[in-house]
Order: sequence, then C-alpha cells, then structure tokens
Amino acid sequence: MKILFANNLRGYFGGVEQVVVDYARGLTSRGHECFLAYGKDGRDPELYGKSFVEAYACAQLGYDNQGCSFSEIIDIVSPEVVFVNKVEQLPPGLENSAAFRKVLMAHDHDLWCPKGTGYYTRNRRTCHVAAGLPCYLDGAFVEHSEGGLFPVKLRSIGSKMREMRRNYHFDAILVVSEYLKQQLIINGFPPERIWISNPVVNQGDLEPRPLPKTPTVLFVGSLIRGKGVDLLLRALAMVSCPFQLDIAGTGKSEDELRALALNLQLGERVNFVGWVPHHDIPRYYHEARVVAIPSCWPEPFGLTGQEAMRCARPVVAFDVGGIADWCDDGVTGFMVPEQDIAAFAVALERLLIDFELAREMGRNGLRKVETQFSFEANLDILERHLTGSFAA
Repeated sequence: MKILFANNLRGYFGGVEQVVVDYARGLTSRGHECFLAYGKDGRDPELYGKSFVEAYACAQLGYDNQGCSFSEIIDIVSPEVVFVNKVEQLPPGLENSAAFRKVLMAHDHDLWCPKGTGYYTRNRRTCHVAAGLPCYLDGAFVEHSEGGLFPVKLRSIGSKMREMRRNYHFDAILVVSEYLKQQLIINGFPPERIWISNPVVNQGDLEPRPLPKTPTVLFVGSLIRGKGVDLLLRALAMVSCPFQLDIAGTGKSEDELRALALNLQLGERVNFVGWVPHHDIPRYYHEARVVAIPSCWPEPFGLTGQEAMRCARPVVAFDVGGIADWCDDGVTGFMVPEQDIAAFAVALERLLIDFELAREMGRNGLRKVETQFSFEANLDILERHLTGSFAA
C-alpha cells in the first residue's frame, strides 16, 4: 500500500526522526511505498529522504509557507493511509477526510501539553492533570522568541487546546507508553482508539561487548533543561569513587552545563563529546559501565534506555513518564524517585563499584530487549494498525 508519513523534519534530530526513518525502511522492505510530507530539514536531509519514494516540502506543517499544500501532496501520492508523527499542526481538513485511513503516533507531549514539556516550569515536576487552568498558572501562555524584538512572546493556550481536539478523530492513535496513554485519556482522547506501541529503534544484530573495566558513565541526548544533565552533574559530585562522564549530544544548555561542571570541580572528569551520528552511538554504549537517564521531563518512552539494554548496559534513571515501560528496577538497572539526586548518586556509585552487579543487570537488559523489543515484531503491529487489521 501507499503510506504518506507526515513529520516536522526531513532529517535527523532526535528519537522521533530515527523511529520514522526506521519504520519507513522496514515497511519498504515489506513491499509498501512510503512517502514523506515534511516542514523543514534536519541533519543529513538528502540521505534521510532516500528512505522514501519521494519527500515533499509541505507549506502547512507549521513553518515558512514554502512547498506544496498538503492537499496537493495527497493528490500526487494518492495514499491508502496517512501516518502522522510529530507535526506543529495538522493540515487543514485532515481530520475530516474519509478518502484514506488516518493513523497518528504520539511520540511526546505536544498533543496534550501547551508547552510540550509535560512538566511545570517552576520546578520541573511532572504534570498529571488535564490542560486548562494549571497551564495558565504555570505561565504556559509565554514562550521564548528567537530573532524577534522581544525575548518572549505570547502563546494562545486556547488555540493549542483546539488543535489538540482535532486529533481526537484519527482512526487509530498509537502512543509510546502507558504514561502517555493516560495523559491523552485525561485530556479527552477516545480511549477505544488509543493503542500502546512501544517504539523500537532498528539497531540490527549488535554483538554486545564485555563490560569495560573503566568506570565510565554515559549520557546520550539533547543538552536542554528537561533532560536533567545538571541533576546528573550534581549527583556525580556526590559520588566518591573514580568515574568518567561522557556526554553525547548538543543543545542550548551546553555552555551552562560546562560552567556547572567546572563549578562542581568535575571539569577533568566530564567529556562533552558533541553530536554523534546514530550509527556511531553503539561505540559509546560499549565503552560505558552505566548509562544515566536523569530526565526531568517525563520521558514519553526513553529510547536511550532501550539502546543501552541492547548493548547490555545497565541504566540509572529517574522514575518519570514512560521509563517504567522498559526499566525493571533492581533487575535491568535502577529507577530512583523524581529529581532525588542523592538516590541517583547512590545508584550510580553502586554500579560503578560493583562490576558483577553491573554486568548481571546489563545481561538482564539484553535478554529483555531481545524478547520484548524486537523491531520486526514491532513492525508487525504497526503494519496491522496502518492497514486497520489490528485486533485486541
């Protein structure tokens, strides 16, 4: 069948873009024709676009009015199904069209949270209530403005909520975790159309390497406030045993985090690696004793954890969002209470000191990902949702 993907980016940026391109390649290998409507380019856009029969710049995906209209793309492709991933706003009239099947995948909090973060600005604590008055009290009507006369601008919470309700009408709504499912239900999404589909990154058949003797902690992700790297640095300042921290990623908080590492006297033990292409990421997992996921924002799922387990590495993570969908506390790693940096430090130190425990947890993680997070099995489920043949 012909499948039209809709996504903000043509190119790599984060987990969403990797999942989208992996799905397109997997579905293509099964004989489907995959097309892409996108708003702007990410990293390596030309290479990324080669995973689709054709990629069309769309003027209605929330950006700069360049490219075709979505209806023009529909006319060109004539898809049997439109598969919407992460977009700033739905193209006009999409929710009411009966010409094709409509499937939505909710990768993060944009569908229900006006800010898209899922946590309160003032303290970075997870939000568990419906969008509405709490959003106003938390200042969600203000957002940063880049390149404008003023550093901030006003955001209409009402328009965000109206946009959210347009998504109620999809034939199937796939969510990446139980946490995200509950948030959508709280916000009025029809529960009978919501299905959990944990994302699986296609890393191929990796050969996990033995756990290294060097006590290296690894963080992989964007250097932004919600990822909690500042909390990781503060936790490591409490660790008494030797360690090295590798930070693989870039972001607007990098300068602030470098300064914090120096202030905490961790400068020589913290290595800012920069952005790492997806195909090079396994090398960093293999060199790590433990992978840290110190997120403040409630991770919708947390693909980093799955990648770590596939490389037989234990994880220490805050118990937020969808982390519990894949992390078995005390078995594949440790989950500690939200923002409890002292507990995070204890968990890290335990795995840095106890080599056999770290190795056993890594092996447990590998067994879990091999049995529960098979890419082909995940693709089977997605294919059935796209065709409308899925049965509970």
